Parts: sequence; C-alpha cells; structure tokens
Amino acid sequence: MNPSSYGRVYPSAAFWLSVIGGIFIALYGLLEIGVAVAYSSAIESVIPGATALLVALGAVAVILGLAIMFLGFRLRSRPESVRTSGIMIIVLALVSFIGGGGFYIGLILALIGGIVAVTWRPPTVAPSAYGAPGYGTPVGAPGAAPPWGAPASPPLQPGVAQRFCSSCGSPNVANAQFCAKCGAPMS
Repeated sequence: MNPSSYGRVYPSAAFWLSVIGGIFIALYGLLEIGVAVAYSSAIESVIPGATALLVALGAVAVILGLAIMFLGFRLRSRPESVRTSGIMIIVLALVSFIGGGGFYIGLILALIGGIVAVTWRPPTVAPSAYGAPGYGTPVGAPGAAPPWGAPASPPLQPGVAQRFCSSCGSPNVANAQFCAKCGAPMS
C-alpha cells in the first residue's frame, strides 16, 4: 500500500500549529478591541486617540489570525502549494508581533507551523514488501519482473567425464542424477 491509500497526505503538524496559532492571534485581537472599547473613556483621558489605535491594532490582529488559519487549512486542502503557504504563514506570524502576536504564544505556534510547512517533504512510496519491483505485474507489461526460466546448466571443464541428457541433450557431469538444464532424471 502506498501512503495515498491511507487518505490525503499533508503536513498535519504544520496544519495544527498554524491553525492553533491563528486562533490565538485572532482571539488576542478580539480581546484588544474589547478592552479598548470597554475602557475608551479612561484611555482617551490619558492619551487622546489611543482607543482608535488600539481598535485598529486589534482589527489587524484579527485579520492576521484569520489569514493564518486560512493558510493552515490551505496546507490541508492543497498540499502541492505547501511551501508557498508556509512562507506566507511565517511572514504573517512575524507581522502579528506588532499587534501582540496572540499573547506571543500564537506568534510562536504559527511561526513553528510555517517552518514545518516549508521543510515538509511528502513521504515516498516504499518498495514492495513481497518481492522484486514488478511482482504481480502481468508478464510482458512494462515494469514486470522477468519470467522465470530454467536455470543455466553449469559450465563443464574440459577433460571432465560427462554424459548428455536424454530429454534435452545438454551436457551434465557424469555422476549427475538430474539434468542441470531441464531437471529430467538422468538414465
């Protein structure tokens, strides 16, 4: 069985790390927006315009978290573009540092997930455990194992006593009980 017979092959560790990191980053952005709105009067009395800045940073964090989650799901649905998605996850995780990076846990998880995605290699198909390549392939088909033939008769030394097989006529050593070529009993 090859790996694809078990289901779709994708970088599962990169998928999970990226999605969980994206969730942390998006949740942190929502928390930042909630805190900025809840304490807007206190924040505005200290630093005018800071509430809008905090809401904007929170919105950027939510968008980055959702984008990282989307790219994480893309790792699973389109494994052929795993390198591109991994690079984009790394870049977005680093950009999320500006908005707090999802308690920095989200940043670290997404960064590791992106690195795992970039370095991921699909598994190779293992050779057949039941014989040589082509085992079970119809004879004559491309990649089929060569058909079995009779073993070659051993070379005889000059001057060695020999006798010939009555079935196939090949030379054999004098004391042979069976023919080395066809296997017929020597008479």
